[in-house]
Amino acid sequence: MPNAIFPVFYAGNIAYYRALLQSDVCFELFEHFPKQTFRSRMHIIGPNGLQLLTIPTVKTGDKRLTKDVQISYAENWQKDHWKSLEAAYRRSPYFEFYEHHFRPFYKEKKESLVEFNLALHETILKIISLELPYSLSESYTSYEEDFRSISFDLTENETKPYTQVFNDRHAFEPNLSILDAIFNLGPQTTMLLK
Repeated sequence: MPNAIFPVFYAGNIAYYRALLQSDVCFELFEHFPKQTFRSRMHIIGPNGLQLLTIPTVKTGDKRLTKDVQISYAENWQKDHWKSLEAAYRRSPYFEFYEHHFRPFYKEKKESLVEFNLALHETILKIISLELPYSLSESYTSYEEDFRSISFDLTENETKPYTQVFNDRHAFEPNLSILDAIFNLGPQTTMLLK
């Protein structure tokens, strides 16, 4: 049985993936969905600096379980996110090698946020050649290690700086979405996480 419970993030940051690799993981589906978290957001760095990409969700007015959160397609957020990823990473060393893996996430419509995030997570693991078995929670319960409300912060001292596309304009950002590392480091992303 897994000893650690984690939220399901939208292309989580470096600290999140480091924590996942050190645990026997169960992803939480039965928590009350907390708004304004990395469950539906990710940070990248683009030409204008740090950028927050947010997946809009269907508003119900009631508290919802994470497993029940539906993605809203009232706005064309997929087009906006893909344009932002292209603007940020088109000139990176590995974007052209991996873009075909990620492009479908910004064309096809998935119904639930968890479904989208888990499919993206599986793609990320495949690209960086990591096996990370996990299970999904069947109820809200306590775990030996509880990461549901952890912010997954990371300081510049905790990771070796690598070349980011806009280093000439912006200082190194150490804890962006794992996509930043994948597009800039390619296969070396695994070394960054270990």
